[in-house]
This record gives sequence, structure tokens and C-alpha cells, in this order.
Amino acid sequence: MTLPGIDSLRALLSPEARVDDGRAATTVYARDCWPLLNLRARAGMPAMHPPEAVVFVATVQDVVATVGWCHAHRVPLVPYGGGSGVAGAAVAVSGGVALDLKRLDALDSTLANAGMVYAEAGWIGARLEHELNRLGYTLGHFPSSLGCSTLGGYLATRSAGQLSSRHGKIEDMVVGMRYVDADGTIRETGTQRHDPSGLLVGSEGTLGVIVGAWLRVERRPLARRARGFAAPSVESGLDAIRTVLQAGHRPAVMRLYDEFDTFISGARKAGAPARDAQAWQQAFKAWNPAAGGLTKGAALRLANGLLSRTFGGAWALNMTAPRIYDACLLIVGVEEEDDALAEASAADVFGAISDRLQDLGEAPGEHWYANRYKVSFKMSPLIDAGMFVDTMEVATSWENLPRLHDEVRRAMASHVFVMAHFSHAYRCGGSIYFTFAGFCRDEDDAVASYTRTWTAAMDAVQRAGGAVTHHHGVGVMKAGRLEHDQDGARALFDSVKGTMDPQGRLNPGKLWHVEGRFA
Repeated sequence: MTLPGIDSLRALLSPEARVDDGRAATTVYARDCWPLLNLRARAGMPAMHPPEAVVFVATVQDVVATVGWCHAHRVPLVPYGGGSGVAGAAVAVSGGVALDLKRLDALDSTLANAGMVYAEAGWIGARLEHELNRLGYTLGHFPSSLGCSTLGGYLATRSAGQLSSRHGKIEDMVVGMRYVDADGTIRETGTQRHDPSGLLVGSEGTLGVIVGAWLRVERRPLARRARGFAAPSVESGLDAIRTVLQAGHRPAVMRLYDEFDTFISGARKAGAPARDAQAWQQAFKAWNPAAGGLTKGAALRLANGLLSRTFGGAWALNMTAPRIYDACLLIVGVEEEDDALAEASAADVFGAISDRLQDLGEAPGEHWYANRYKVSFKMSPLIDAGMFVDTMEVATSWENLPRLHDEVRRAMASHVFVMAHFSHAYRCGGSIYFTFAGFCRDEDDAVASYTRTWTAAMDAVQRAGGAVTHHHGVGVMKAGRLEHDQDGARALFDSVKGTMDPQGRLNPGKLWHVEGRFA
């Protein structure tokens, strides 16, 4: 369906910008990387919520013109970055305009020596980091999606990177922001007495369209030390992490894998102790005599076979998996400006851990650094094998982390195979990053199984007193659950939303479902 007056919008834009209301563009921009939408697409289902047009802006003034036009014509608007989000935050649930911001890539580094740069929202993370490195700096923000996600997306979802123990999350790097408000006016934060930056970071485009930010940067580290440690249990590994952080250390990496994630992470190639590997080889050969050893690919086929052929196969795998390895792998790394500082930091951090856990040497740490961005590419073989796969990040306090881990695993055990690692930790608590995979008879069954799995998992998180999101945002997928995390905050959000976006046109249906705005 064509938006009335769309030609008048074209006339407002710069020559380099364009508006595309063709079916190909609106179909592509009907989804981000939320696996449910990808499963629906594989099943041949129609797009749930396509926009009616996509605007590819070239300048901030194009954003101003588009937001102003949407305001005047009462058209919903959804900011769109790299499309790498996994919670449906970029889905146009009320139609309208999808606003592609990727061409906003100006960079002002004149204040870099003072520890600050200004970057526009369209920068792809890897490109921005490369440019900062060329100047001798780093932002310190390294999500697994670094090669395909944007700065605007990081800000909109309160993103966390792999080195968050040292650098913090994206909100810790923000000095101020430039955004376009609901009626098309450019505004800046960081200069007012009552600074709204804290409201905009994590607002997922519901309060304004972020077009750029002033960011803290640091001198690029030139030296690192990395090691692996074997923890006899998840609890002992978490205790080691907590001790290091509460002692005031700031290692770059603190990453603990539970037992089966230790296997999947490739730790067997890097010195982690395996439990009775020969017995597992023989078990696999008995299941499939034509196969060779228990390679990672073979393990995936074994898992798929058990899930599809065996009653209670998911439960059986989840109960058996912790016996594959004798220990949980902990990766620890420090990064500093020079070798002397790196050696001193390593002595402090590694020394505190080696008193508690088995030191596996440098190999596991260097193996992780060499493969740190490959995790997302490991999902495709599972999908090709007839499975669905997704991740879920939740958070809680230190004393509650083991309970949250156990509750979620038990809740998901009969639906999917589940593993987890702990990669974002703070003085008061941390995040759990679950990865799960399930067998499905066909694509239609995958959609139903995926929905059942997420419902069971979210129910378990709430029972265990955890936060339903940590750094992937809320989007559509978790919008119905946010009330549990933020008791009483819905009224505050509605008040702020009513002030900053009284028409309710900016990315409706996210964070909390906003009903009745488009009557």
C-alpha cells in the first residue's frame, strides 16, 4: 500500500537520499535478525509487519525532513540501522516508514586527545573501530556483531561488547547525543542541566531518532596477556570472577563457559580437560557406524538425531552434556598500553585466579581471541541440519546467578538443548548468555517450538528473579515482560513518551506495548 503524499516527501530530501516503496524493499525491511521472523520467512509465511516505504537518508537534514513529514502526515516511523537486532526492535508493527540511517557516517576526531570523538549513528562498529585505531584510539566496544551492527543500534539497545569488564557498556561511553525529536527538531544532550541522555540510551527509537553521539575514547592498547583456567563448577568459576572484580581489577575479558559450552567453544583444541573422550567416540560410532570421530560437526548430527528420534531427546542431552568435560573453561585477558603494564596487570589478575582454579596456560586465551567473532557463523550449520537456534541474555545479582542458570536450564530442558556462558560481569552481578537449539519436523513446527521455548524461558527468568534482558534490547519479543523487570516504570515511560512523542509515532509497540495510539 502506498503512503498518501509520499511524493511530497521525496521532494524534501537531498539528491543523494531516496524513497523506495516497492515490494522488495518493504519486504527486506519488514524484519531484523529476530530468529522468529527468519523462521517464518523460511516457512514461506508472509511478512508480519512490513513498512509501507523505506527512506534511505544521506544527511541529518534528510532525517529532519523525514521525521517532520511523518509528524505532519501522522505516519509511524521506525529507525533502522544494520538490521542485526535479535528482538524485533526494528519491526514496523504499525507500518509507516522505515528510516535507514547507515549513510550517516561523519566522524569528528578533533577532540580525540581530550578523550572524545563525535560519530554519526550509521557507522558500522568494525569500520568505526578501524578508523579510531588508525588514529591511535579505541572505543572499546566489541559486540559479536561488530562487522554488521551500527553505533545507532548500540545506543538504542544499551549494547555490551566482549570487553565490557574493562570498558563498560555503551552507556558508559556516551558523553552526549544529537537526536531528532518527534516533530523533526534537532536536539542535543549533554549540555542541559537536566540531561536526557539516560532516557535516550536504550529507548529503541521510541523517544527520538539518534543521529550521532559524543563518545569517550581511550588510547589503543598495544599489549595483551590472555590465559585459560579450569573451574570445577559454574559456581567456583563465578566466585573467581566476582573476587577479581570486587578487588578493583579491570581485566578486558572474563568469560566463563558452562560444561557443554566449554566443548562447543573449541576448548578441547586449547587444553581444557575432557572427560573420557574415548567413551564418547565409541558412543557416537555406535549411533552412526559410518562416521569417524566425534568432531564438532558430528556432535551436531548426533544432537539432531537424538532430538528427532528419541522421546525426551532434548532432556537426555541436557542431562548428559555436563559430563562431557570435567571442568568449566574460564577465559581471562588483560590489555594495556605497553608490555610492562600488561605484565603487571596479568600478575595481579592471573595470580588472584590461579590460587583458586587450575591454570591452563596461554593457549585457551589466545584461541578465544583468534575466534572471538565466529560464534554467529556457527548457527548456520545447525539451521542447515534442520534445527533452530537462538540466544538469550539475562542478568541478576551474584548470589542469584547460579539459581537463574539452573532455573532457565531446567525450564528449557524438555524443549531444546541449552548451554550458557557468562561474559559480562560487574561488581554487583552479571549476565548469563544462553544459546539453545531445537529440532523441528518442518518450518511450521519450528515457529511453534520456538515460541514455546521462549515462553518457558521467560517464565523461568521471572520466577528466578532475573532481568529478562541485558544488552540485546527489548523490541517486540520482550515488550510484554518488561513490566516484571521495572515495577512501576510503565507509568513513567508513558509520561515521558507522552511528552516527547505525544502522537506515539516513533517506533510504536517497543519496550512496552503502546495501545490505542493509532485510532
